[in-house]
Amino acid sequence: MAIVHKDVGAAHNGLEDWFWQRLSAVVLTLLLPLPYILLLCLLCGDANQMALLDILDHPFSRSLHSLLMLTLLIHAYIGIKVIVEDYVPLRIRLPLLAGVLVAVTGLGFWWMALIWAWGF
Repeated sequence: MAIVHKDVGAAHNGLEDWFWQRLSAVVLTLLLPLPYILLLCLLCGDANQMALLDILDHPFSRSLHSLLMLTLLIHAYIGIKVIVEDYVPLRIRLPLLAGVLVAVTGLGFWWMALIWAWGF
């Protein structure tokens, strides 16, 4: 019986990327409706702006929001990374991925500072 070797691609981490992309998608599916529910309560008149700010100012809400943003950024970065690895020429792949990583990290730090600075 002959052993068949499959080509696993240039990056050799397709299964790992696939796993983290699916895991982040599950977490996003659970967390993403929560901001929309809060917005719907605000628009329907069930909560006023002060009540909404009281909810968002709670450390548990901030933690969930932080987890949501971290998961969203991870999900987006992996998706962009896989597309770049598959379709972008090798000579510009590394600078492009480095630029995307810097942009995503900067957005993450800015967003976390925004979330956690509300109570100060």
